[in-house]
Amino acid sequence: MVLFPMKQIQVTLPSEEAEELAESLTEVVSPSQINLIKGTTSSLILITVFPTRTGFVMDYLDDLGIGRIKGRITITEIEATIPRVRPRKQDKFLRRISIEELEHNVVSLAKIDFNYISFIILSSIIAAMGLVTDNNITLIASMIVAPLMGPIVAMAFGAVTSNQKILKEGTIVELWGMIISIGIGFVIGLAYHFTQTEPSTFIIARGEPNIVDLVVAIASGLTAGICFVSGTSLALVGVAAAAALLPVVVNIGISLGMFEWRLALGSLVLFITNLVSIHLGCMIIFWIRKVEPPKAVKRVKAKKSLRAQLFAFGILLLVVALPITQTSIQIGRKWRYQKITNDVTTEILQPLEGVIFPPEKLEVSISATLTRNYVVNITIRIFSSKQLPNGTNLAIKQEIENRAKHPINSLILEVIIIQEFEPLALLSTPEITGILPQRELNVNPFTRAFILG
Repeated sequence: MVLFPMKQIQVTLPSEEAEELAESLTEVVSPSQINLIKGTTSSLILITVFPTRTGFVMDYLDDLGIGRIKGRITITEIEATIPRVRPRKQDKFLRRISIEELEHNVVSLAKIDFNYISFIILSSIIAAMGLVTDNNITLIASMIVAPLMGPIVAMAFGAVTSNQKILKEGTIVELWGMIISIGIGFVIGLAYHFTQTEPSTFIIARGEPNIVDLVVAIASGLTAGICFVSGTSLALVGVAAAAALLPVVVNIGISLGMFEWRLALGSLVLFITNLVSIHLGCMIIFWIRKVEPPKAVKRVKAKKSLRAQLFAFGILLLVVALPITQTSIQIGRKWRYQKITNDVTTEILQPLEGVIFPPEKLEVSISATLTRNYVVNITIRIFSSKQLPNGTNLAIKQEIENRAKHPINSLILEVIIIQEFEPLALLSTPEITGILPQRELNVNPFTRAFILG
């Protein structure tokens, strides 16, 4: 018994031609998969195939003019057969479903209806809440709801088959989804701006495009293409695509609402990059699996159109590659300086008497160009019960520069002096000479601390 849905291709032909066709079909499918039901004037041929084999059968029938010049073809889904249908060895390799089935499936993906608008609105609201609150669970929930994968697949299918109608409809649906998501993000970002002065970590992260996002987008596009041509559901891969698209496009609106122009621009660059990468990934799979128009004239036209679009997408990716490369390099540099700084502070500060380790804060920021003329700022904050030896700040700075082989623009060492008092003792500020400024902190009822600059 076959435990997964199969396809049955039903061909209706005049009786005198049906028997001849049934015999010739053994060139593309096993004889056990063909049944001929003879009639007085017309006969019915039932061809049971695996979903990934329908494309070959439909191409064979189309070459004979069946479905176009004579006869009628109907494709239905069957759940199981007894006894089990066994494909030929050469049919076991993963194939694609027919162009007709692909076109039928893609039409429903490029429609603006109540469900699409509702899911876009709801998923955008959920994504915005996840972004402003740094909540991963909420953000993942929005990706499950988002219907952004369908229009992209429709655009890619329309591009490779030179079907301008589907390409246009997919583009319009994707644009509407983008406009709605940005609008919702803008409203929530505007409201968030009046309660919080600084953007959240998630908002900042999606305003800084990097190479990881590009890899995720391309992988999502390739996976979506494989699922689509194989007749597999796009629901799961849609989550991966939504991860690359939905939070980013909502982040554009949030950043605009918070008047964070740099983050808005970074999110826009990241969105364009992800959209092009997913679209390109789908087109590559469609090209490899020979998704093309059945007619020879349209096939030539589609190939020319495909080359032009691939060239255009390549140019677009080169344009957005600069900011992505710059951000990726800065992230790599930041990780390197964080490790060096952590190693140096461990070696220099941990052995000192009174120092409470590890540091309470270790922050590295890097900005400027792709070359070595970048700026490095480091902030370290530690707790200590005693003052540090003179020149500790300079020693840390020099050691980091020696290991990184690059000058540091600034290194701020914030030392918080902790002094404990007896519960009934008279609390008075101890005299700390030679270090200014100092600010009292309420650490606990029996402790006083001072930030030493």
